Amino acid sequence: MNVGLGVALIVTGSLLGLLGATMLWRRVPAPVGILLLAGCGVCLGAGGLLVQEDAGLGAWLFTLPALGVFAPLQARLVFGPPGTAS
Repeated sequence: MNVGLGVALIVTGSLLGLLGATMLWRRVPAPVGILLLAGCGVCLGAGGLLVQEDAGLGAWLFTLPALGVFAPLQARLVFGPPGTAS
């Protein structure tokens, strides 16, 4: 358990995700936007697992890929396709 690093990852992932989803999602090329949001999801998941007392190997193996997939998917559903600024 490393609370300081976990909180830092959660804050960093949240701020970058907010910036990436609201300001950059439509302005950057689609692969860049998707990778940015996937990285933010992984960062949030790792931070959340680091602040827990007993995060097992299964939690790490499930959480990181799941948030890496679902963060860009949610941005796609809420903000539309990436990289399509008019």
